[in-house]
Amino acid sequence: MWRRSMEKYSLVKVIGEGSFGRAVLVRCKSSQEKYVVKEIQLPKNQSKLENSRREAILLSRMKHPNIVAFREAFEADELLWIVMEYCSGGDLLQRIKQQKSNQFSVDNILKWFAEMCAGAKHIHDQRVLHRDLKSKNIFLTDNGTVKLGDFGSACILNSSKAYAHAYVGTPYYVAPEIWDNKPYNNKSDVWSLGCVLYELCTLRHPFQASSWKSLILKVCRGAYPPLPSHLPYELQYLVKQMFKTNPKDRPSLHTILTSHRVSKLLRTHLPSQGKSVYPAPRKQWSTEPSDTVLQVLANASLVSSDSVTSTGWTFTSSTHEGMVAAEFHFLKGAKISEDSRQRRRWERNPPERLLSLLEKAQLSKASSTFIINRGEDPLLGPLSHPQGDNTDGPEQELVIDEDRLQPRSDDEDTDFEEESQCDWMDEAEKIFLEH
Repeated sequence: MWRRSMEKYSLVKVIGEGSFGRAVLVRCKSSQEKYVVKEIQLPKNQSKLENSRREAILLSRMKHPNIVAFREAFEADELLWIVMEYCSGGDLLQRIKQQKSNQFSVDNILKWFAEMCAGAKHIHDQRVLHRDLKSKNIFLTDNGTVKLGDFGSACILNSSKAYAHAYVGTPYYVAPEIWDNKPYNNKSDVWSLGCVLYELCTLRHPFQASSWKSLILKVCRGAYPPLPSHLPYELQYLVKQMFKTNPKDRPSLHTILTSHRVSKLLRTHLPSQGKSVYPAPRKQWSTEPSDTVLQVLANASLVSSDSVTSTGWTFTSSTHEGMVAAEFHFLKGAKISEDSRQRRRWERNPPERLLSLLEKAQLSKASSTFIINRGEDPLLGPLSHPQGDNTDGPEQELVIDEDRLQPRSDDEDTDFEEESQCDWMDEAEKIFLEH
């Protein structure tokens, strides 16, 4: 039944249903504008009730041209209605399916991806993780502008070095650190956007598999078919970086938009105000050698030297008087110090218990969103109570207000400490056994 609190709108049609409730298309009677209303059945449990309300709270604070706009929210008769912007262009998943075998143009890919990054960076700047970025949750307006939507799985963290540990997301888009039962931060959203970018480039998912075990192993090893060779090198390099299995090695969205190899291409597809927010990278040192060095080396002879070990060579200058003499030692076979060794790699294989659990599960579930929490301290949904580790130095206490929800000026590249007991698999086992 259409409640009195929604009398200003007329129902057009139901456009989707899910475990949360349903989504309907409505028309405002006064302006004739169309909107989408998310109708959520409110639980009777008080803590779950607060979690259901938090999506509306979070969405109301996300004001950005590349995020679905919040209009208003109502609550009555154990139902919550969230009224938001209607994106008439559908979602990216629909567009990808419509393409069939016709590839998107590079300009289209770069434009959409730049807008995705701009919207997701706005979220990260406010210490929010979306946790369910996928082509089905990315929408298009009638003029082709990208909008991020569906914040039902999002959570807010209490610091730039905080982390989350609940399993949240759609398996095909979940980062390896989550499968590996490790804490995670905004780099998990970067991985998910890498999956969407790959889909735009190839019209297929990067980690296709016939079983859960195969899917998880491919994700945890970062094993995906390479992009088509006709795509720009910068785009291929970016996908490779976004699919680094160690989250510390993945670029942040700030880096992608400002100082990555693909940044120049992306900035051309951002609106004028976006270009000022993401300025051109700093001037790089010249790659050309200086004239002085070239002059010195022009008359240099390569000779063996008693003063250098048998594994080295010396350049000696025989230039005219007054020229700066130069001697360059090139030690062949020199060993790299222990301090410069590569950082510890993340385990390449997911837990055996997880593979055993999913062995008989249907792979069709890999396209659905899951939220699996630990028995204690769960991160149930949007704007859940913050969780994380302590950071060095004093940090302002989190306050949910407009002043706090402003973009940070520094790069959001973050680090996090591992947690010894972050086991969501007990809950996962219950879910899969029930199905």
